[in-house]
Amino acid sequence: MNFSIRRTRSTSSGGFTLIELMAVIAIMGMVFAIGIPRLSRSQLRGLRIEAEAIAGSLEFARQRAIMTAVPHRVLIDLEEGGYRIEWLVTEGEAFAAISEDQSQNDGSHGGAGETTASSSEQAIDFYPPTRNERDYYPIPNRQLGAFTWLDGSRYFVGLESARGWIEGGDVQISFDVDGTTEYSLLEIADAEDNHLTLEIEPILDRVRRRFGRARS
Repeated sequence: MNFSIRRTRSTSSGGFTLIELMAVIAIMGMVFAIGIPRLSRSQLRGLRIEAEAIAGSLEFARQRAIMTAVPHRVLIDLEEGGYRIEWLVTEGEAFAAISEDQSQNDGSHGGAGETTASSSEQAIDFYPPTRNERDYYPIPNRQLGAFTWLDGSRYFVGLESARGWIEGGDVQISFDVDGTTEYSLLEIADAEDNHLTLEIEPILDRVRRRFGRARS
């Protein structure tokens, strides 16, 4: 009698049955089937948001070139992963626009008790002599005129343009006064090897976005 009881106990504690193993495998499969697509969608969403920001800067540069009748460009640092908007003006025009932007921002915070300088007082110019040659300078916008950097897990793969495929250094996407540009493809990617391409067409008023490589 005692032998029979001991045998029953040892048999019941021997391990998982085949049905239990199949149930565990089925549950693990369901977890992976639900979790992996969600993780992938989250990664793609982050890449898409980054691409939307770049596309927004490109579209803003195009519109500002038309409105100001001044050529603009988006300067892209492929190696460091940064970009900013610049316009083709003289050094004097660049400084004047920056000063005007700063005065507008400072004036918006002034209180009612603040006084302004007399109009009879002569302003002192501390800026060095400016050059008359036109060159590209950051636009007078504290956000779009400064470099925007990609998230650490994302990077520029390269730019395809009429000059060929470029993977390093500084490149530019320029817009003429009528908003036209040359056809180019800008590719970005993330650490998980997801790729997204921005397609900049010469006349379109928007930038196309598509997942995949530029040279696929």
